[in-house]
Order: sequence, then C-alpha cells, then structure tokens
Amino acid sequence: MLKERISILENAGVISAEVAEFVNQVIDEDLVAFMDKESILEMFTTHLAMAAQRICTGQEVETLDESIWNEVVNSSGIHQAEKLYETLMEKSPCTFPEGEKRFLLMHLCNLYQ
Repeated sequence: MLKERISILENAGVISAEVAEFVNQVIDEDLVAFMDKESILEMFTTHLAMAAQRICTGQEVETLDESIWNEVVNSSGIHQAEKLYETLMEKSPCTFPEGEKRFLLMHLCNLYQ
C-alpha cells in the first residue's frame, strides 16, 4: 500500500522519479520493522515524499511549531528517531533543512511509541 501511494504521486506528476525511488528505497530498507503501524507509515512516507520534492525543487519549507517540537525532543523515541533520520538522509537526493528535519523527526518518534 505504501509503495502504491508513492506510485500514484509519481504518476500524477506530484513527485519526481528520483524522489519516488528514494522513498521506495526507504520503505524497503528502513521501515520494514514498522509495517504494523500502517497509518503512521502512510503519513510519514507521504510527508517524506512531498518534503523531498519541495526541497529538491527549491520550494518553501514549513517549520514545526515550537511547542510541538519541545514535545518531540522530550519523547522517549527521539534518540532512535535521530539515528533513523541520519540513515534516511544518507539516501536522500537533497539536503533537508532544520524545519523539515523537525517534521520528519516528529513522524519518526511516533513510529517508536
């Protein structure tokens, strides 16, 4: 289902083939352990794809509300989320700015809850 969603975004011209390949690689290599959390994975992979597309095309990047970020930083899964984030960024076709990093870490922390 996750890869189907990415395929739909690519076929509709919403994301590039490069971004689709990146997200599909992440699904195959890094998210297998979380397949029981499908709704969270759907949100995360969609956000990852859309964020990567925005960043790779130089579009404006969102920022996470500071109060929400404080909750993320204090969550029990933050250290695991940061490690997984670094792994994902090694595969990324673009460099994620701090604002997007925070959004992705929020989603990743939800996977570790």
